[in-house]
Amino acid sequence: MTDNRSERREDLTPEWSPQPVYGLPDGVTADWPTEDDLGVEDDQPVESTRHRHQADWLYRLLERRYAHRADVLVAADLGVFFRPEEPPVVPDVMVVFGVEPRLDWAAYLVWKEKKGPNVVVDLLSTSSADKDRERNYQIYEQRLWVPELIWFDPLKRGDLRGFRLSGGRYEEIVPNRQGRLWSEELGLYWGVHDGWLRLYAPEETLVLTGDELVIQERAAREAAEAELARLREELARVKAGESGNSPV
Repeated sequence: MTDNRSERREDLTPEWSPQPVYGLPDGVTADWPTEDDLGVEDDQPVESTRHRHQADWLYRLLERRYAHRADVLVAADLGVFFRPEEPPVVPDVMVVFGVEPRLDWAAYLVWKEKKGPNVVVDLLSTSSADKDRERNYQIYEQRLWVPELIWFDPLKRGDLRGFRLSGGRYEEIVPNRQGRLWSEELGLYWGVHDGWLRLYAPEETLVLTGDELVIQERAAREAAEAELARLREELARVKAGESGNSPV
C-alpha cells in the first residue's frame, strides 16, 4: 500500500506555522484565553473498558514514579491547547517536565507553560486510529515538538510503536530483541506484559504498580513469617531431643 503521509503533510503545511506556539512572544499571547475558558469535557464514549484500565494504569504508575518531583506533570485526558481557535489534542496519558503541577488543571495551555509535553501516549482504537495517526501525529511532531510519542492498541495488545523527534521529524524507535522501546525522556523501556503496556527499568525488570508492590511486600512478609515459624519449630525439636538424651 502506498504511503501518502508525505502528501498529506504537504496539503496541511500552509495552514500551520512552522514555529511552535511556545516560541511566540508574551505580547502575542497576553489576551489569549485562560484554562477556565478552554476546559475540556470529553463526552466521547470510551472505546472499551480495557482502554480505560490501560490509561488509568499508566497514569497511576507514572504519577507514583514522579511523586517526588515538583516539576513534573502526569495527566490523563487533559486537553492540550496550542492555539485558541483550534481544537486541542487530548493525549490518553502525557508527561511534562519543567512545570509546577497543580491539582486543578482544567486544560494545558502551551502558550502559558511555554512548552509542550515531553512524552505522549495515545491508545489507538478503531474510532480514533485515523485521527491519532494523522492529525495528532502532525501536531505532536510539527506544532508541539513532543520528543516522544507512543502508540498502543489495547485490544490488539501487541501493536506497540514509538517515535522520537530528530531534526524536526519523527523517527520510529527500533525495538530491542525483547520488542521493547527505549524512552530517552523517561530513562525506561516501554513493553507489553500480559497484553498490557508497561514500563521496564533499564535492566529490563518490570516497574511495578503500587498494588503490585503491596502484593509483593505481603508475599515477602508472609514468606519471612513462615520461615521464622519453621526455624522455631526446628529449634523446639532440637531442644526436645537434647532434653530426652540428657543423663539421669
